[in-house]
Amino acid sequence: MFAFLSPGTELRRFKKGTLPKIAIAVLLFIPLIYGALYLWAFWAPNDEIKNLPVALVNEDVGAVKDGEHFSAGDDVTTELLDGKDLDWHKTDAADAAAGVSSGEYYFSVTIPKNFSESAISAATDAPTQAVVQVNYNDSNSFLASTMGQQAMVQLRDTVALNVGDQTVNTLLVGLHDAGGGIRDAADGATTLADGLDTAKAGAGDLVVGLGTLADGTTSLQDGAEKLDTGAHSLADGLSTLNGGASTLSGKSGELASGANQLATGAGSLNSGTSQVSGGVATLSSSVTDLIAAINAAPAGTPASAFVPTLQKLQAGVGQVAAGASQTDAGAAQLAAVAAQLAAGADQLSAGAGQVAAGVDSAHSGAVTLADGTSTLSNGTDSLVDGSQALLDGGTKLESGAGQLVDGSHTLADALSEGGDEIPNDSSSMIDEKSTIISNPIALEQNWDNKSSSFGEGFAPFFLALATFVGALITWLILRALPTRALATSASGIRTVMTGFLPAMAIGLGQVIIMVLVLVYGIGLEPTYWLGMSAFIYLTTLAFLAMQQMFIILLGSAAGRVVSLVLLMMQLSSSGGTYPVETTPSFFQALHPYMPASWVVTGLRELITGGIDYRLWVSVALLLILLVGSLAISALSASKQRMWTIKRLHPELTI
Repeated sequence: MFAFLSPGTELRRFKKGTLPKIAIAVLLFIPLIYGALYLWAFWAPNDEIKNLPVALVNEDVGAVKDGEHFSAGDDVTTELLDGKDLDWHKTDAADAAAGVSSGEYYFSVTIPKNFSESAISAATDAPTQAVVQVNYNDSNSFLASTMGQQAMVQLRDTVALNVGDQTVNTLLVGLHDAGGGIRDAADGATTLADGLDTAKAGAGDLVVGLGTLADGTTSLQDGAEKLDTGAHSLADGLSTLNGGASTLSGKSGELASGANQLATGAGSLNSGTSQVSGGVATLSSSVTDLIAAINAAPAGTPASAFVPTLQKLQAGVGQVAAGASQTDAGAAQLAAVAAQLAAGADQLSAGAGQVAAGVDSAHSGAVTLADGTSTLSNGTDSLVDGSQALLDGGTKLESGAGQLVDGSHTLADALSEGGDEIPNDSSSMIDEKSTIISNPIALEQNWDNKSSSFGEGFAPFFLALATFVGALITWLILRALPTRALATSASGIRTVMTGFLPAMAIGLGQVIIMVLVLVYGIGLEPTYWLGMSAFIYLTTLAFLAMQQMFIILLGSAAGRVVSLVLLMMQLSSSGGTYPVETTPSFFQALHPYMPASWVVTGLRELITGGIDYRLWVSVALLLILLVGSLAISALSASKQRMWTIKRLHPELTI
């Protein structure tokens, strides 16, 4: 069978003794220690942030709102203390500052004096954010500050809800007060609406009346046009009638004069005729008498005998002649008058024609005038109806207008009162208030000894790890206790120093190279870089001495195993990454006793600044570790001058 398949080759030497068996067990659990232990330590640090000690200072003096005093700072303080999101310690400003500086508190939260005043300032002309002041100190823990910043964002949101309630409440009170005016304005608007409805109805009636009035006006216009036409026709007829009547009147006068003249002529003619008739009668009587006289006279009667009769006959002839002359004169006068009467009759006939034409025109105009008058009457009736509708609509419109006036006054007064309650802000002021309302809380974050980068914040932890691993590797190469020194009569301390001095030299070289690369290569900017270098070298010496002690006391193999286990314990309990308060209680209990805890504390102050007693405590503890380890190693070395079978054949070797 091949030698490497033999079950007794390498494992056989772990059968004898107790220490080899323990070593096998440790080997089995080493991955678990490095894996599970570290995971356990940092399984859910954010869930344990409630254990971070943080100072809470409430300096708020309160403010007056609606005539009552209130304190938003007290409300926020109570809410934070009851919420227990952090390990709040309510204190004053001096204690908070001292505690953050000394590491008693990781950081502090201060509610300033004007917090309440700022909380309600959004409703004023000078809106300001309510400020929460936070003071960090990275020399306490960089990651604690980082976690604190995350916690402060949550705190800001929580406080913003509380302060936002105050801000919104203040605005809502103002809006509520303005709402009273707005509700009154609503009543006025209702009255206004009713008035508008009434006015609308009146306007409807007014429209109907206007329509009727328009119809009546149209009819009135038509009748007026007809009336105008008839009036013109009547005027023309009357003008013609007036002309004919004037002519008729003039000619009638002439006719009357002619008639008078005719009567005179007729009288003269009648008188002449009477004279002629009388003369004829006289003549006839004279002729008869003459004839009778002649007949009666004897023959030969002288003519003189007939003279009286002839004279009578002559008188009758004269009378007849005079009557005839008068008759002729009357006849001539009658003829002239007749001619004048004929002319006047003609003119009278013409005037009578004009009168007849004027009468016809006047009749036609009168008919048209009558139609126009009827149409005008109908239009007048429509006009009356439309006027009544206008009157009714106007009455309703007047009533609605009254309601409109009342509603307008109510609306104006209410809106004025509501407007007084609601600020009349400029656009810039509105933007400013909107910003305040949407983000009422501002975090004023300040740092004492701030780390310039993430790497600088974690540098203390990794430097502590580097120095411990550097010492571990050093003792893998160098002998912790040279056997040649044991063979001499040198003292125990001298024997130990024989192995320790070379390690010191190598450690010094490690520190010089590491610091130069960190400062000039990576860019680490420690506040006290020479002090940091000296402290790192002190740490290296302390870790070299401690691990040398483990090897001298427990042997090479067991001592190195213990160093590895201690390394894991320090990684998870030193507080170099997450604050130790966020780890399980097991690691919190280990924390004060782990050398890496002191190293991390000292390096934080030397790198970020803020040196206080903690640095000197760390220096003192490392010196104690260094001196104590060398002393124990010296004591143990002095006892190892006597060789035994167990020392010659140790149970476990590396």
